[in-house]
Amino acid sequence: MRRPLLDAVRGLDPAAGAPEIDGEAMLARIRASAQGARKDDVAHLVPRRPSRPVRRLAVGAAALSAVLVLALVLTLTQGGGQAYATWVAQPTLVPAETAGAICPEEAGGPPPIPVEPVLAERRGEYTFVVLVGDNVFMECLISTAGEELFVVTQAAESGVEGALDLGEAPALVVVPGVPWDPDPGEGPVTTVMGVASEEVTGVRVTTTDGVSADAAVADGWWSVWFPGEVEIDDDLLLTTPDGESTVSLEGLLAPGLGYG
Repeated sequence: MRRPLLDAVRGLDPAAGAPEIDGEAMLARIRASAQGARKDDVAHLVPRRPSRPVRRLAVGAAALSAVLVLALVLTLTQGGGQAYATWVAQPTLVPAETAGAICPEEAGGPPPIPVEPVLAERRGEYTFVVLVGDNVFMECLISTAGEELFVVTQAAESGVEGALDLGEAPALVVVPGVPWDPDPGEGPVTTVMGVASEEVTGVRVTTTDGVSADAAVADGWWSVWFPGEVEIDDDLLLTTPDGESTVSLEGLLAPGLGYG
């Protein structure tokens, strides 16, 4: 049975007048021809299966590529933009008066209390200065890491007269690991500082993550700071002429500062 639309299409075909083709017979001939064909005639059309060593090499190359990409991503995300990137665990003492000249001369108040630099230490491109006045102390962080110099400070005043007197203690802690976020700055830092007797030549502070840093010790004060908000371990390692001893940070907290 013919349909009018199909007849119209056939009328556009130059072969429309050709005899009818027996489709079933043609399909049978194609199948028979394919079965009798030689394998070599179509071998070049079949993708070769890689041998095992090649497959292992391909897997290794893919893994290496992934490692290289990961390393590149870490370099791009961590390098350059890492906060306080040049910080080091061992400080270098620098002249307090020279370093402190750029810090404020007064703290606290009202009325403001004059302060003077007593300790200055450098870690990488960052200088940390401790300034002290009448029952008050100030932290001053200076950076030359960027294109522009920044100076940030914070101060604390003891509510107890004579709170910084050592008595029989080898050292006292006035800042037990308090994070603060300088603005401007490169993000938060955590500072630990205190006073020490003349016999104390070294103080080592460790975070609960196991990162240790040596404090700078000068003029009866010691200080250390860490990039970021970190938690400080309770063990302080003090060095004196008698050797090293571990003491409790919490047990050496100075009174009147709100930490005990």
